[in-house]
Amino acid sequence: MGTVDIAEDLLEGLDFVQGKNIQEKIFNLVVNNVLLRVKECEEYLFRFESKYGMDFESFVRAWDEGEIPERHSHEVERDFMEWEGFYGERRKLFRTLKAMRMKERR
Repeated sequence: MGTVDIAEDLLEGLDFVQGKNIQEKIFNLVVNNVLLRVKECEEYLFRFESKYGMDFESFVRAWDEGEIPERHSHEVERDFMEWEGFYGERRKLFRTLKAMRMKERR
Protein backbone atom coordinates (compact mmCIF):
# COMPACT_ATOMS: atom_id res chain seq x y z
CA MET A 1 0.00 0.00 0.00
CA GLY A 2 1.30 3.45 -0.91
CA THR A 3 1.33 6.66 1.04
CA VAL A 4 -0.67 9.76 0.30
CA ASP A 5 -0.09 13.35 1.36
CA ILE A 6 -3.26 15.07 2.53
CA ALA A 7 -3.53 18.84 2.78
CA GLU A 8 -4.11 20.11 6.29
CA ASP A 9 -7.54 21.61 5.49
CA LEU A 10 -8.71 18.28 4.05
CA LEU A 11 -7.37 16.46 7.06
CA GLU A 12 -9.35 18.77 9.32
CA GLY A 13 -12.45 18.08 7.25
CA LEU A 14 -12.06 14.38 7.95
CA ASP A 15 -12.89 15.13 11.60
CA PHE A 16 -16.55 15.09 10.53
CA VAL A 17 -16.34 11.66 8.91
CA GLN A 18 -16.99 8.47 10.86
CA GLY A 19 -13.99 6.22 11.33
CA LYS A 20 -11.26 5.31 13.78
CA ASN A 21 -8.41 6.35 11.53
CA ILE A 22 -7.77 8.17 8.24
CA GLN A 23 -7.98 4.99 6.17
CA GLU A 24 -11.37 4.07 7.65
CA LYS A 25 -12.61 7.64 7.19
CA ILE A 26 -11.61 7.68 3.51
CA PHE A 27 -13.17 4.24 3.04
CA ASN A 28 -16.42 5.58 4.50
CA LEU A 29 -16.28 8.66 2.26
CA VAL A 30 -15.90 6.46 -0.82
CA VAL A 31 -18.72 4.14 0.25
CA ASN A 32 -21.01 7.10 0.91
CA ASN A 33 -20.16 8.60 -2.48
CA VAL A 34 -20.93 5.31 -4.23
CA LEU A 35 -24.24 5.07 -2.34
CA LEU A 36 -25.10 8.62 -3.38
CA ARG A 37 -24.42 7.72 -7.01
CA VAL A 38 -26.59 4.60 -6.65
CA LYS A 39 -29.40 6.80 -5.35
CA GLU A 40 -29.02 9.18 -8.30
CA CYS A 41 -29.10 6.26 -10.76
CA GLU A 42 -32.20 4.85 -9.09
CA GLU A 43 -33.96 8.19 -9.39
CA TYR A 44 -33.34 8.20 -13.15
CA LEU A 45 -34.31 4.53 -13.44
CA PHE A 46 -37.55 5.25 -11.60
CA ARG A 47 -38.38 8.02 -14.07
CA PHE A 48 -38.01 5.65 -17.01
CA GLU A 49 -39.86 2.84 -15.22
CA SER A 50 -42.71 5.23 -14.48
CA LYS A 51 -42.77 6.58 -18.02
CA TYR A 52 -42.89 3.16 -19.67
CA GLY A 53 -44.66 1.21 -16.92
CA MET A 54 -41.99 -1.51 -16.68
CA ASP A 55 -38.49 -2.23 -15.47
CA PHE A 56 -35.49 -2.14 -17.81
CA GLU A 57 -35.36 -5.90 -18.42
CA SER A 58 -39.04 -5.91 -19.43
CA PHE A 59 -38.46 -2.90 -21.67
CA VAL A 60 -35.60 -4.70 -23.46
CA ARG A 61 -37.78 -7.78 -24.02
CA ALA A 62 -40.63 -5.61 -25.28
CA TRP A 63 -38.19 -3.72 -27.54
CA ASP A 64 -36.81 -6.97 -28.98
CA GLU A 65 -40.34 -8.24 -29.62
CA GLY A 66 -41.39 -5.00 -31.31
CA GLU A 67 -43.91 -4.11 -28.61
CA ILE A 68 -42.63 -0.60 -27.83
CA PRO A 69 -44.69 1.98 -29.71
CA GLU A 70 -42.62 4.31 -31.89
CA ARG A 71 -39.47 2.55 -30.75
CA HIS A 72 -37.36 4.17 -33.46
CA SER A 73 -38.41 7.70 -32.59
CA HIS A 74 -35.67 9.97 -31.31
CA GLU A 75 -37.28 10.22 -27.86
CA VAL A 76 -37.70 6.47 -27.32
CA GLU A 77 -34.24 5.59 -28.64
CA ARG A 78 -32.68 8.31 -26.47
CA ASP A 79 -34.59 7.04 -23.44
CA PHE A 80 -33.41 3.50 -24.16
CA MET A 81 -29.76 4.57 -24.33
CA GLU A 82 -29.96 6.68 -21.18
CA TRP A 83 -31.92 4.00 -19.32
CA GLU A 84 -29.38 1.38 -20.33
CA GLY A 85 -26.54 3.65 -19.17
CA PHE A 86 -28.04 4.21 -15.71
CA TYR A 87 -28.93 0.54 -15.41
CA GLY A 88 -25.34 -0.46 -16.21
CA GLU A 89 -23.89 2.20 -13.93
CA ARG A 90 -26.02 1.01 -11.01
CA ARG A 91 -24.86 -2.57 -11.56
CA LYS A 92 -21.23 -1.43 -11.66
CA LEU A 93 -21.70 0.60 -8.48
CA PHE A 94 -23.23 -2.40 -6.69
CA ARG A 95 -20.27 -4.57 -7.77
CA THR A 96 -17.94 -1.88 -6.42
CA LEU A 97 -19.78 -1.81 -3.09
CA LYS A 98 -19.72 -5.59 -2.85
CA ALA A 99 -15.97 -5.70 -3.52
CA MET A 100 -15.33 -2.96 -0.97
CA ARG A 101 -17.41 -4.73 1.67
CA MET A 102 -15.53 -7.99 1.02
CA LYS A 103 -12.18 -6.22 1.52
CA GLU A 104 -13.50 -4.48 4.62
CA ARG A 105 -14.26 -7.84 6.27
CA ARG A 106 -10.69 -9.11 5.83
